[in-house]
Amino acid sequence: MNEHYLHFLWKNKRLPLHRLRTIDGEKIEILHVGFYNPDSGPDFFNGQIRINEVKHSGNIEMHVKASDWNQHGHQHDPAYSNVILHVVYEHDQLIFIEGIPIPTVELKAFIDWKHYDWFNQYYQKNRGLIICEAFLNGLPQPVIWSQVEQALFQRMKRKANELQALFNDRKMSFREVLFHAFSKAFGMKVNQLPFQELAIGIPFEKFIRASRKQKLAIAFGVGGFLEESASVPYHEELKEEWFFQKYKLKLHAGSRVGWKFKGCRPGGFPTQRLAQFAAFIHEMDWTSSLWALPAKELLRILQENLLKPADTYWNHHFDFGKEKKAPSEMSIGTANTIIVNSVIPFLWWLTDCLNDEIYRNKAFELLELLPPEQNQKIAEWKQVGINPKNALESQGLIEMTNEFCSRKQCLSCQIGNQILKSEKGKSKSEK
Repeated sequence: MNEHYLHFLWKNKRLPLHRLRTIDGEKIEILHVGFYNPDSGPDFFNGQIRINEVKHSGNIEMHVKASDWNQHGHQHDPAYSNVILHVVYEHDQLIFIEGIPIPTVELKAFIDWKHYDWFNQYYQKNRGLIICEAFLNGLPQPVIWSQVEQALFQRMKRKANELQALFNDRKMSFREVLFHAFSKAFGMKVNQLPFQELAIGIPFEKFIRASRKQKLAIAFGVGGFLEESASVPYHEELKEEWFFQKYKLKLHAGSRVGWKFKGCRPGGFPTQRLAQFAAFIHEMDWTSSLWALPAKELLRILQENLLKPADTYWNHHFDFGKEKKAPSEMSIGTANTIIVNSVIPFLWWLTDCLNDEIYRNKAFELLELLPPEQNQKIAEWKQVGINPKNALESQGLIEMTNEFCSRKQCLSCQIGNQILKSEKGKSKSEK
């Protein structure tokens, strides 16, 4: 048994969740399996369970053996203090957080060993590969790009639905939804969750009316970076402003523990991104007139505001008191990624809210103006001869990798269906 397989089962809900019990025999209801975290920290963020009619929200950790918790050193890591459920293949030891036993579920009785063998032989072997790559050269180009377009619509619809859920849950204004979309995008993949929590902790209307210095203090303060002893004059200056704003606006400091520096280059450290976020929000035009601009002009303004230096201090430091050898600013590639992951879904969502296709058309125009992303997924498509010309096509290809190829959803894919039909025809002719 291995953790990758347990992650696969939990993420894809390939378990009889309704039959699960804790090791104490208590019935447990899995309300949400959480969001898979491939980086350091708990395996699934923001899960929800119910035990004895009490609802718990937090993180979920998985191990082959329960004792792996201590072997991996989680008992000394504050990042695991909010784990609400321990899911293990084999329960061999009771695990505690601050003296309280963690609710634990054992999966040994629910393993389908034939499926486990399939996973090891095929899923792991083909992981990250485009399975139909050998057939792509023989397919008509319209079939391929029609599927890419379908995947793009699916991707934008899913992201718009996420914004709609946020809008419904918190009764936000349109521009506050955009603020949350920007926040999530600034977090990129590694710090997306703490950036989302940051946005929830900031009173939007008061924040956008604050000065640049106040915005920096509020962002770093709510993020949990100004509660510790000040190490440098700049830190002390922001800390003083933070405590004033904290009292005035009744704010609460988050935990610095949740922010991840590991896996980021210094230019992408959360301290850098927080400073850039505060500066961008300060420069952003929050009036509706911004969206009336032609797509080319809108893109130019967004890029310019994102690329403006955050603060003189952060030009020469990557953390409080830690200097950089050379100044660095946000790259145009990072700025474009933020636009793709925030403005485009927002315009898509706004179309559905206002029943006005002008916003979706503007989203299409922006995607056509933006260059394709440069990442491993796009590199794999290029290797098999599929070269996106712009972000519109690359976004569709990313969705193809995430939702079709990696999930083996060939029967739901126009490309997969075309290949299966052609191979079926070949088989008949060969007979």
